[in-house]
Amino acid sequence: MVSLKSKGKVNLRRLSAGLPREENTEPRSIPVLRPLSEKRRIARKDLWCVCLIETKGGEKREGVIIDVSKTGARVRFRSRGKLPRVVRIKASRIGLRRFARVVWQSTFDAGLEFVPDHKVG
Repeated sequence: MVSLKSKGKVNLRRLSAGLPREENTEPRSIPVLRPLSEKRRIARKDLWCVCLIETKGGEKREGVIIDVSKTGARVRFRSRGKLPRVVRIKASRIGLRRFARVVWQSTFDAGLEFVPDHKVG
């Protein structure tokens, strides 16, 4: 059977009136969920820190570190651009100054894996 009822706006007051409400409770925020399939070996720390990415040729790009771990970081840029295979990342606020290998790159984000200085060639 096909419903002839209009699929217009939902009346939220009417909908919430039927739900039991606990007294003295604040509205709960919506949690940020990560996919269950994401099983990283090392925990990441969410962060918002300005950084500078420097290439071997001397080109510099400003970005923001979105999250960081002992082994790498995810960086977001304002503009599009392709990074070379190895870069140097600097973030004075967190005392970060390391070489990194670009593991993946999308339109505005890049995943960097920290490498020891002696392995940069």
